[in-house]
Amino acid sequence: MKIIERKSTLAKLLAKENITITHGNMHTAYFDVKNRVLGLPVWKDRGAAVYDMLIGHEVGHALYTPEDAHARYKEACPSAPFDICNIVEDIRIERLIKGAYPGLPRLFNEAYTELVECNFFGTAGKD
Repeated sequence: MKIIERKSTLAKLLAKENITITHGNMHTAYFDVKNRVLGLPVWKDRGAAVYDMLIGHEVGHALYTPEDAHARYKEACPSAPFDICNIVEDIRIERLIKGAYPGLPRLFNEAYTELVECNFFGTAGKD
């Protein structure tokens, strides 16, 4: 429990605000930009780097994703799938958060390596 409390404090410090943090049985992490809620999964089979990367990624949304981003995307690209917007936004916020906190690039590389090796993204055997 102390580890979860420390990670929650880390997320609030990185976000530079008193965001609400929830932990639970979920497929992946999320950040609700309107309500300022960071949701983190409780995974027993993932390393600390993955958990810290999830915090860094979602705090990137807290810092850099505007509340009206989804509406603006739908207006600008009404026929494009939302997944495309989400991928582009994820790339954008990860660049920004890694630039803001210089220790994160190494952590992100370690975490993504672990996730690819355990086939988290379902890409094993695919070109």
